[in-house]
This record gives sequence, C-alpha cells and structure tokens, in this order.
Amino acid sequence: MKTFIALSLLYLTLANQGILSTIGDQIHPYQQVIVALSEVASKDFNFQQLFVALDELAESFKTRKNEENAFYEQEYQQYQADVQYYQNQITDFKNKIAQLEVDVKDLSDERVRLQQMLTEAKQDLYDATKLLNAKEAQINSDKSTFDRQFNEYADTIAVLDQAIALLNEVKDETSLLQKADNLKEISSKMHTHLKQLSSKRVFYQPLVKALTQIAQNNYVDQENLNKVINYMNQLRQSLIEGQTSLQNQYEAQSNLQKDILSEIQAKITGIRDVLIPMLQSEIETKDGEIKALNAILNDARLNLSEAEDNLNATQNRWIERTASHNSLIQQYDNELLAIKDAENALKKGGIFRQ
Repeated sequence: MKTFIALSLLYLTLANQGILSTIGDQIHPYQQVIVALSEVASKDFNFQQLFVALDELAESFKTRKNEENAFYEQEYQQYQADVQYYQNQITDFKNKIAQLEVDVKDLSDERVRLQQMLTEAKQDLYDATKLLNAKEAQINSDKSTFDRQFNEYADTIAVLDQAIALLNEVKDETSLLQKADNLKEISSKMHTHLKQLSSKRVFYQPLVKALTQIAQNNYVDQENLNKVINYMNQLRQSLIEGQTSLQNQYEAQSNLQKDILSEIQAKITGIRDVLIPMLQSEIETKDGEIKALNAILNDARLNLSEAEDNLNATQNRWIERTASHNSLIQQYDNELLAIKDAENALKKGGIFRQ
C-alpha cells in the first residue's frame, strides 16, 4: 500500500513539476516514473509527502532486509548444529564400524582356529581308531600264537607222559616185545611234537633216537631204560617250566596290551564324545556371533551412508539457501539504491525536502 501511495504521489506531484531533463540509459523504474512525470510537472506542488512516502518505502525495504538477515542468521545457527550433529554421527559410526570390523575379524580368526582344531581332532580320532583296530588285531594274533604254543607244550608233555608210562611197563624182554609197536608209535609222536618245540631250544633228537633203539632191541637194558625215563622226566619238567614261562610272559604282555588298548579307547571316547561335540558347539556359537556382528556392522554402514547423505543434503540445501539469501539481499539493496537515485533525481530537478 505504501509503495502504491509513493508511486501515486510521484505521478501526481511530478505531473505538475518540471523535474530532470535527461537521465542515463540504465535507470530504475522509479527513476523512469520520476523522469516521465517531471517532464510534465508543475513547480507549485508540495513534494513533502513524496519524500515521506519514499522514506517509508526505504524503511520497509530496510526492515525486510534486516528480518531476512536475522532469519538467515538463525537458520545458519541451526545449519551449523545440523552439520555438527551429522558429523558427530559420521565419526561415531566410523569408529563403531572400525571396532566391529576388528571384532568380526577376531571372531573369524577364532572360528578358523576352532575349525583347525576340529579337523585335527577328527584326524586324531581316525588315527586312534586305526591304532585301536591294529592293536586289537595284534592282541588276537598274540592270543592265537599263545594258544598254539601253549597247546604244543601241552601235547608234547602228554606224549612224554605216555612214553614214560609205557617205558615203566617194560620189565623184561617179553613186555618189551609186547610194547615194541607202541614204543615205535610213541617215538614217532615224540618226534613230531618235539620238533614243533625246536624253536624253544628243546634238543629232542637223542631222546627219540634212544627210544627208537629200545623199541628195536630184543633185550631190556634196565640201566639204559632208567636213564631214558629219567631224561624224559627232566625234559617233561623243562617243558612244564617253559609252558609256565610262556603263560607268564603272555599274561604280562597281554595286560600291558590291554592297558594300552584301554588308553586308546579312552582317547577315542574323549575325542568322539567330548572334544568334537564341544568344538562343533563352539564353532556354531562363533558362527552365530559372527552373523550377529555382521548384521550390526551392515546396519552401522547403512547408518553411516544415511548420515553422510543427510550431511551432503544439508550442505547442499544451505548452498541453495545462501544463494537465495544473497539474491534477496541484493534485490533489497537494489530497491534502496533505486529510492536513493530517485531522491537524487528530484534534487537535480530542484525539488528538496522541506
């Protein structure tokens, strides 16, 4: 309304006053109005109301300029607060991401270590099972060897007992003749069984030879017969001691092998039932922790990206706001300059404030 009044006064006043004869090529619309009006103006008109209107118009532009500057300053303070907020967010998210990446790497390294331990445990289980099978096979083989050797001793001792009993029945030539075939048969058996014990350093050949000679003789040499019986008894006792020694050695070795077997079985049980399930459970736990941390890490990265986008958007909006502010201030300055030029134009036309 004030602008309308000022322009109206300019039109009405300068229509009756002769103001300004010439003006530059680039002039403000106010100046154009004043120049146009001044060309047809009357100098009897009172211009005080025109100057009042120009002052009010200038004051209006100054007020709007100050309000814009004040509002811009308030927005700038808010802008700085927003920028600081987003920068703090970005710093916090970057620090959090860095720590999460370290934590994920530590968990991943631990997971690799646990997986390696699991692989080694499974290999140990395979090796221990293989060793257990080999040890059981060895125990069975040792048992078979022992049984065979023990029976060889027992069979040989039984043959010796038969021979001794048979020789004890030979009292004269008649009984010798009656037992001749039996003596030959028992001699053959002794040769067969004692030969099996040759590895035990049993020297049986002289005894078999002596028994064969007795069976072939037609007379009884009681002294020689007693020597043979005595030697057989000594051999029998030696075989019994050998058999006992064999059994003692086998039992000692068997107990040792059983202890080793128990240790292997305990190791297998520990690996299979305790270690491997424990490692598998720990790996599963680590996988869950890694998955959870990766989810948090991804969220942090998204939050960082959002904070950076918000910062960029805030800065871009401020660039646009600053450009708009500068343009508006320039417009106000141009308006004030135009009013100043209009007043100067009046002065040049001889019209002054009263």
